[in-house]
Amino acid sequence: MKRQIPTIKYSGLQGSFWMSFCIVFNYAAMYLLSKGFSNSQIGLIVALAGLISAALQPVIAGFAENGGKISVRALIMTISVFMMACAGILLIPGLYFLCHALFYGILITFLQVLTPLVNAIGMEWINRGIPINFGIARGIGSVSYAAVSFLVGKIVADHSTNIIPVFIILIYFLVLIASYIFVFERKQDKDMIAEASQAEVSDEKGSEPRGSFFASYKKFFVLLIGASLVFVSHNMLNNFLFQIMQYHGGGSAEMGAASGIAAFLELPTMIGFAWLVSRISSGNLLKISGVFFTLKALLMLIAGSIGGVFVAQTAQMFGFALFTPASVYYTNSLIRPSDRVKGQAYMTATNTIGSVFGSFLGGILLDVNGVPAMLLAAFASGAVGTVILIFTAEKTS
Repeated sequence: MKRQIPTIKYSGLQGSFWMSFCIVFNYAAMYLLSKGFSNSQIGLIVALAGLISAALQPVIAGFAENGGKISVRALIMTISVFMMACAGILLIPGLYFLCHALFYGILITFLQVLTPLVNAIGMEWINRGIPINFGIARGIGSVSYAAVSFLVGKIVADHSTNIIPVFIILIYFLVLIASYIFVFERKQDKDMIAEASQAEVSDEKGSEPRGSFFASYKKFFVLLIGASLVFVSHNMLNNFLFQIMQYHGGGSAEMGAASGIAAFLELPTMIGFAWLVSRISSGNLLKISGVFFTLKALLMLIAGSIGGVFVAQTAQMFGFALFTPASVYYTNSLIRPSDRVKGQAYMTATNTIGSVFGSFLGGILLDVNGVPAMLLAAFASGAVGTVILIFTAEKTS
């Protein structure tokens, strides 16, 4: 039982974080629409937040590197308190119109800043010898995401969107508590930490002098471009799934069923990831995931019915569900200990960049040429990104 405690603790952090992701991101449009914003204004707010977070992620990660000024755990706790304060401001009666845009935009920005930190803190303790099953913890995150989505959706329908900031405060309190207790101080853990820290120091001493991050990891930089293109495809298909269903004669119920299929099929892959990565290198798993991202886009493109869309969603099992943990392990294996937090931040930023460009390009194509043109662009982007992944992902231990 004692060996399971680290995974239980990390599952609590992943679970509470992905509940917050669901509420802040999934309910952004609903909340801002209720405050008088148009769809185009909401798109602009989300895109700007994504761009700012992509720039901030490596900067904030730098504070925790090289024995930096603040630990990853302290950063997560600090940002959680900040998020609670921003959500609290949204509860002020008669708040000025633009203040809703500003503070909700800040919530979206720092939500995405938190993502690589939550991943990095798990890998930090794994590197120190603590027995954490990352795949199981991330799977709990997916289950939590689905559960809170259903719960909050029912409550908002019965009350109003004003309840959303209240949920944000409550859930970031859970993130705060989960990160506060995510520490290991038993004597045997200290011994392992000391040994791992000494190994990292030796690794750093033996490394070549280096300049900027991307000067040291040129191939990793190209891989990030490929991952960004893959996520342009992924976000087009996800962000405009409702329009795809309408094109095939469906509606919100069919969209919910399609999303449910994808979310459900993520769980076996994430839970079994520890077994997979012990047999196939994380670099090769990234290549496999890219192929399934592109396969999903192709199946969406040729789908002639709602049933065809459901079939396309099954590719999520070895696409996004495989990429998420594989990218964390790949970055951890490839990047030097002193650069790992920043490496995780850059890897997470690919999803953010994909979301921004996928949303802009997908929306334009839908308005100008319709669903088929958008699906063709999603397939092309995914295919190019996958080719880049295949040629740049290195074999890792």
